[in-house]
Amino acid sequence: MDFETAFAQAKRDYLLRTSSSQKVFEKAGQVMPGGDTRTTAFYKPYPLSISRAEGPTLYDADGNAYTDFLNNYTSMIHGHAHPAIAKNVQAALALGTAYAAVIPEQLQLAGMICERVPGIEMLRFCNSGTEATMFAVRAARAFTGRSAIIKMEGGYHGTHETVEFSIAPPHRPGLPPAPLVPVPASPGISVNVSRDVYIAPFNNLDAIESILRTKANEIAAILVEPVMGVAGVIPPQPGYLAGLRQLADRYGVLLIFDEVQTLRLGRGGAQGLYQVTPDLTALAKIIGGGFPVGAFGGRAEIMALFDPSQPRAVSHGGTFNGNRVTMAAGIAALEMLDEAAIAQLDAMAAELEARMIRSIRQAAVPVSITRAGSLLNVHFTERPPTDYASTYSPRQQLAGLVHLELLNRGIFTAPRGMWNLSTVMSQDHLAKAADAFADVMQIVARLV
Repeated sequence: MDFETAFAQAKRDYLLRTSSSQKVFEKAGQVMPGGDTRTTAFYKPYPLSISRAEGPTLYDADGNAYTDFLNNYTSMIHGHAHPAIAKNVQAALALGTAYAAVIPEQLQLAGMICERVPGIEMLRFCNSGTEATMFAVRAARAFTGRSAIIKMEGGYHGTHETVEFSIAPPHRPGLPPAPLVPVPASPGISVNVSRDVYIAPFNNLDAIESILRTKANEIAAILVEPVMGVAGVIPPQPGYLAGLRQLADRYGVLLIFDEVQTLRLGRGGAQGLYQVTPDLTALAKIIGGGFPVGAFGGRAEIMALFDPSQPRAVSHGGTFNGNRVTMAAGIAALEMLDEAAIAQLDAMAAELEARMIRSIRQAAVPVSITRAGSLLNVHFTERPPTDYASTYSPRQQLAGLVHLELLNRGIFTAPRGMWNLSTVMSQDHLAKAADAFADVMQIVARLV
C-alpha cells in the first residue's frame, strides 16, 4: 500500500463519521476565510466542529467522542468544564466581568504567580501569549536601550512581527550548515523588522556566543522557550539553559523565557524545574483556567518601567487585561495545579511515552518521541531531534495520515504530532490512546 491509498482510506472513514462537521465547515467558509478563525486549528480535509466538551472528552457535531490530548494547545490542563473552575467563574459573573479598575482577583492571581515562579517579582496581565512575549521584548528594549533580539530557529512566540521569523523555515537536508538568516513566517511581515532579529539553533551555545561577540551592543535580549513547542517539544540539553544565563550576564543582555506552554512542567515552571532564572518571563494558557489570558513579569527594576506614575513609563493597555472572569478561573486552575498534580501528570505522560515507544519498536518504524513532563511529540525521525534542523524527515507527510487515523479512533491530537495530558485523565484514557497509537503505527509500517 502506498501513502496516497492509505490517506484516501483514512479520509473516506473520516468523511463518513463527520458529515455534520463538513456541513458546518462549508457554512463557516462563507463568513470566515478558510472556514475558521484560527490558523492552527485547520487541517485537511476539514476540522471537526465540536459541540461540547466535558472533562477529557470532546463531542463533535455528529456525536462522536474524542479523548482530548490537545487541550486547546495545552491551555486546558484540568480538562473541560471543571466544576471548581466553573464555580469560580459563575461567582465572578454575578459581580460583573470587566471594568477599568483594580480588583482583588488580580492581586490574588498575581501573588500566586509571583510566589511560584522564581523569575517573576512583579507582573502585568494581558490577554494572550502573543501580547505576553511582545511586552516582554518591549520591556527588554526599554530597559537596555537596544532594539535587537536573538531567537531560536523553530521557536514560536506568538504573532507579533518581531518574533514571526524562522518559525518553520525551509530545511536544508544534506547541505552544510549555512548562516541562519531571519525568514518571515507569513506574508505581510515587514522585512525591515528582520534587521533587529538574529537567529540561532536551539541547544547551541556556541552559535549564541558567536552572535553576541560582535552584536551585543545591539541586542536587548535572548528570547527562548525552555522547551521548544511548535518545533516539536524539544527539551534543552543539560547545561543549555544555564549556559544562556551565563552568556546573557557576560554580554550584558537580558534573558527572556517564554513559558506560555512550559509553566505546566513544575510548580515554578521550567525555570524552577531546570533551576535557571531569567530576567523576564512570558506566561499564558494555564494561568487563565481556559479563558483568554497572558502575563509578563520579571525583575522588579525592569517591571518598574510600566509604572505610569513615573516619567517616560512604558505604555501598556488592554480593555480586558485582568478581567474578573479570567482571574477567577486562573485562581482555581493554579490552586489545583499543585506539586502532586504535576507529579501525577508527569507519571502518566511517562507511561504513555513508554507504551508509544513499545509500539514504535514492535512496528519497526522510523518514528521517535520527545517528551518534557506532560508534553509529548511524535517525530518521523529515527532519533529524537535536538533542534529545528534535526526535525527534518522525508516522511513528514505521514503526520497528516497519523493525525487523521487517530481522529478516526477517537484520539484528538495536534496535526503536527504534539500530545499533552490533563489532570482529569485516567488509566482508561491512556490505554485507549496507546492502543490507537499502536494500530496507527502498524499502518505506518506498511508505508515505510
